[in-house]
Amino acid sequence: MSLTRRPEILKREGEASMHQTLSDVLSRTLKPLCPHDSRVMHYEAKGINWKGGSGDTESMPSYPCGYTGCSVRYTPQQGYFTVVKTPEQPYFLEEPATNVLQCPRHGAWLYRCQDEREARIVWRCGVEDCQHTHADIPGPWLRE
Repeated sequence: MSLTRRPEILKREGEASMHQTLSDVLSRTLKPLCPHDSRVMHYEAKGINWKGGSGDTESMPSYPCGYTGCSVRYTPQQGYFTVVKTPEQPYFLEEPATNVLQCPRHGAWLYRCQDEREARIVWRCGVEDCQHTHADIPGPWLRE
């Protein structure tokens, strides 16, 4: 499990740098499923807040799970993670065994969602207007 202090440096060991550009915007219309409880996660524009180096409050949009007691979040740059708040800056913990697929075009972490057209679970890229998908794979979210 990775532990890092600030979102701009959240990176896993051996991970290639993200192919992110200014045009890679977090879509507000995603419906990621939480890896713990499979509930739909909802967009928050000011999802995570912390004091920046200049003393100003900074924020990072994300998709938190709204289920009581669940602190899992998703962004394409960080994938699925948990935020542990501290007085000045949050720490970000990677969710074990959930960030397994990346978009070949953007390098963004894919999220699990319901494919409404085919009534099945797929993984999708979270970058605005990207259509990359991958079939579901076995993992801790499968409770058969």
